[in-house]
Amino acid sequence: MPTGFRRDSPSSVAIMEVDMDSRPVFVDSQLLSRRAYIATLLNDEVSDEWPSAILQLKNDVIGSNNEKDISMRHGLVPRLLKWLETEYGGPHFQTEVAVVLGSMAMGKANTTEFLMENKAVPIVLKSLTNISRMYTEGLVRCLRYIFKHSAAHSDYLFEENRFGNTYIPHLLSLLPVSPKCQEHIITVLERACQTKEHQQVLLESGAVSVLAPMLWGPYHIQMPTLLCFGKLCYKNPDVCAAVIKEHDTKEAFVNLMARDKPSEMQIEAAKVLTYLHRGGAIPSSDFVISRKTLGTLVRMCKRDRPLMQNVHAAETLACLIEKDVGLQEIASITDHVISTLANYLQFKDVKKMSANSNQEVDWGSEMKRAAFLAFASLTANDEDIREKVIKQDCFIEQVQASLLSDNQLEVIASLKCLHSLTRSVQQIRTVLHDSSVWKPIVDILFQVFSSASEELLGLDKEVGAQGGSPETREKVLLAIGCMCNLALEFSPSREAMLEYNAVELLSELSQSQDAALRFNATWCLMSLAYGSGEQLRVSLISCLTADVLVPRLEDELVTIREKALGIVRNLLTTKHSIDHAVKSLGSSVIEAVFNNIRNPSMPPEVIEQALCVVSNMVDGPSCKAHIISKTEDINSVLQHLKSDNEDLQLPVLQFISNLIHTIDDDHGSFPRAGSYQRMLTLKSMGVPQMLESLIGTSTAEVEKRVHETLKSFA
Repeated sequence: MPTGFRRDSPSSVAIMEVDMDSRPVFVDSQLLSRRAYIATLLNDEVSDEWPSAILQLKNDVIGSNNEKDISMRHGLVPRLLKWLETEYGGPHFQTEVAVVLGSMAMGKANTTEFLMENKAVPIVLKSLTNISRMYTEGLVRCLRYIFKHSAAHSDYLFEENRFGNTYIPHLLSLLPVSPKCQEHIITVLERACQTKEHQQVLLESGAVSVLAPMLWGPYHIQMPTLLCFGKLCYKNPDVCAAVIKEHDTKEAFVNLMARDKPSEMQIEAAKVLTYLHRGGAIPSSDFVISRKTLGTLVRMCKRDRPLMQNVHAAETLACLIEKDVGLQEIASITDHVISTLANYLQFKDVKKMSANSNQEVDWGSEMKRAAFLAFASLTANDEDIREKVIKQDCFIEQVQASLLSDNQLEVIASLKCLHSLTRSVQQIRTVLHDSSVWKPIVDILFQVFSSASEELLGLDKEVGAQGGSPETREKVLLAIGCMCNLALEFSPSREAMLEYNAVELLSELSQSQDAALRFNATWCLMSLAYGSGEQLRVSLISCLTADVLVPRLEDELVTIREKALGIVRNLLTTKHSIDHAVKSLGSSVIEAVFNNIRNPSMPPEVIEQALCVVSNMVDGPSCKAHIISKTEDINSVLQHLKSDNEDLQLPVLQFISNLIHTIDDDHGSFPRAGSYQRMLTLKSMGVPQMLESLIGTSTAEVEKRVHETLKSFA
């Protein structure tokens, strides 16, 4: 019988085993005779034997996932955490507990999750003092592998505690304890940095200056430090500015990007430099960005690198060149990158386990996704680059195939690429129209709309205000963005989209509670209305009822108001149909337009658009006769003559001219009678005096138009 196991103790009969579903299961103690130390550790009556038992436990669990699992199932995790929390025993016993917990966290996923369920993160953080090197290493190792499994408990690091406002300064102070502590703590910080607020706390805690020297350390310190800097710098100009100010950091990143370094290190260093550039810390003209970083990423896209590195390199390249035309041009002629990325699209759909996780990855889909992201950035601005890309073998067919993928991220990437390509007038008129790329785009919108209309429109669910899931929302926004380009006047696809009920769909989406969806859908409708033919105009007017248009004309976002006013303006550009269009739109729509004109808090862009609407409106014969009796409405327009803004004065002058204009105006024996009466009405309102006051005080264009308008009063 092993020492410390008492036949008459309660545990000699049975030991309660903690099963994963939290139900007690009793196991015969004879089955556990070779692990008697478990019974000892669970028995409060033999506490004097705990030190030797914990040593046996440590020796068994280190290197054995099976032993970790057995210990967990028999309830040792809560007891270990309780000892740690209550600081039971002396430094030696506490060190053994810390080492065991550190080893337990390195086990299988279910063991790590069980630690998290038992609040291991807050308990370990509270107990994190430098009793000994092994004690500190054990606890930070426990934190590292918990966070490596899941960053769900990141917020615990940023809570107020006995060490300070957050645990970050305390963790940074433990870095000098040992190289192992450095490796573990930096990994914890990298995994825990999830939000901009987290980045700010790390910055204010001095993480940048503390971590910078680690970039010159050994590989096992450099890699987590690089990853941590990547998290810190991501979309944060303040952190980027602080990093570049730190002595030798830029040189360190360039050094880690050298060809003699491991390729995964080169990519991570290039990623940090990319974020520093995007954060405004390093200009695109810097040789480090335009040649070294860009060149490294293109080189990492080659097929002699592992698939994961191919994907990461293409993603990072897309980020680096996304906003800079010069970098896009350099990239397009660097080491055959276009053909290299085109080869990504030919990769077979092979599912393999990821090197960084136990999850199966569809590398064919991932390669396509990464390639389309890079192509989206490459083709964002330059027509020649678009031409080179679109001429790649079966390129448009590959885009259309990816639009139908089950991988939503691949769909999003292909939409981003298509959005860049639809900025080209030439491609819209030729290849994109011939390929009918608008069909899968409209299909995507209909599919999403029919399956999640409540979420997208926010009709009944509060989640609708956020547009459903992030992937669904982004997909819809990109699809509408592509439609905006395909709906432009010179696009031959706009009439074809009409047959696909695109107007009805956009009308529904313009009512979404999601501001971005409302804006993009309204913008697309405005593009369709511009220069629209009779059939399209009738379809727009029938769909855009007062219930749809008025809320947009009164939208809380002025940018949406501006686009909605643009819709009305574009529908009133064909003179012979103005009266019919105004009648169809209804008085509530026209009143909403005048409300924008009267509102002094509206920005000039919105007022200008509203003034253009009423200027177009009074070009209709019936509208002239109607508006001339509305003195209050006319005065609301005329008051903007006093503005110093030429953009407001010019549409008012056009309004006056259109109101007096005589062609197709009146009927009967005195065809100019209506025009003359309207001129007299405006004269009685002091319009000629208002116009004369602008002479000598306005721009040349305004004065020219004033003189032309005054002739109507002669």
